[in-house]
Amino acid sequence: MSATNLTALLVACLAVLTVIFLLRKRYDSNLPLLFYFIAITFTSAVDRPLNPFVLYSGLVLALLLRFEFMGKGFTKFIAFFATSALAVIIWEMVSDVFAT
Repeated sequence: MSATNLTALLVACLAVLTVIFLLRKRYDSNLPLLFYFIAITFTSAVDRPLNPFVLYSGLVLALLLRFEFMGKGFTKFIAFFATSALAVIIWEMVSDVFAT
């Protein structure tokens, strides 16, 4: 296992922790923003790009959740898509690690 694979797994573990925070409705946490900062830095530094649409749309959704100014129903709607974006990122990172 290379250092890049191990780092990718650590970033994926941080994404799992972020999903747990979102499922517990802790939308005021800075953990999703920290994850996206680390994920964007990681994908820029190594030759394992993630889908930029998923990555940056997840970042925008996390920013919307962090600064909650929406109603309950719309917040749940945004949280669902933010969690889905994180799940796709986790899937891409883990499948990339175990494919090589």
